[in-house]
Amino acid sequence: MKPALSVIFFTVASGAGLGLFAWLAAFDLFTLLRGTESAGMQPVSMARAALVAYVLVVAGLCASTLHLANKKNAWRSFTRFRSSWLSREAVFAVAFLVVALVYTALLVVDGRGALRWAAALVVLVLAVTVLVCTAMIYASLKPIRQWHTCWTPATYVVLGVWSGAVIARCLRFAAGTGIDGIPLALLTLGVAAAIVKLMYWRTIDGEAGSITMEQALGVSHGVGPPGSRPAPGGGATVMRARLLDTGHTHGTFLTDEFGFALARRRRGMLRAAFWIFAMAIPLAWLVLGPRDSAVAVVVAIACIGGLLAERWLFFAEARHTVRLFHGDART
Repeated sequence: MKPALSVIFFTVASGAGLGLFAWLAAFDLFTLLRGTESAGMQPVSMARAALVAYVLVVAGLCASTLHLANKKNAWRSFTRFRSSWLSREAVFAVAFLVVALVYTALLVVDGRGALRWAAALVVLVLAVTVLVCTAMIYASLKPIRQWHTCWTPATYVVLGVWSGAVIARCLRFAAGTGIDGIPLALLTLGVAAAIVKLMYWRTIDGEAGSITMEQALGVSHGVGPPGSRPAPGGGATVMRARLLDTGHTHGTFLTDEFGFALARRRRGMLRAAFWIFAMAIPLAWLVLGPRDSAVAVVVAIACIGGLLAERWLFFAEARHTVRLFHGDART
């Protein structure tokens, strides 16, 4: 698939904002249930982080409309809730923005009680729901096996929460409210994110589930020639399907969008960028890094940069079944 910068920015920015809200809400629920406040995450710090998260989500959602051919029809995304993951994403995103605004206001005024507890819980549920809906837009597409896997929603959710958690901790140190120590939950989340992404790439790099021309035509085991008889061993004489001509003689929308070719060297470089910037640097900073504001800002930028590389690859590595009719042996 041809990577679109607007969609890449949308999924990374909104994912980080949703993940940041989910992390803050989970942390807030934990402290509210214990009846205590954390020394390193006072309501003022949480309010600042919530405002940053809100800006990220809104910026990402605005960027998503740039990919539309006719932006005036964006409202139609709300009309197919029962059948479209895109419509579900739009509806839940609007609901999230309303509840998140209320929750942020409660943090700003340091509101306590049942209302803040309920708002935190709803924000947590809606943030994860929107992440899942965004991922399912791609995971529900059967013609693209690199997306049609359970690892796609797992990747979106865990990387969104991971990036949000890293930004939350960086904001604490940037504001001078950070505390020493390594949060076990954050390290566990980072390891989980690395494992999920590794399993995703292992899944799409293999040939399991790949589609051949015979399967695309509905003949899974090849085409038997007219008058062929079963072989002595019981099998049939098989003639493989052969492409006589490409689907189009000139460039079309299909060739532009689905015919994107990714160089092996570029794929290796971008995967390395993800592992270094989105995973290794934040994890190393959590364990060994200096606790000052300048380094915290660098870590947050590195994490987002690594996720931009990962999301660019997510689209560039996708191979639609239509490519079989343009010369590819399998997808």
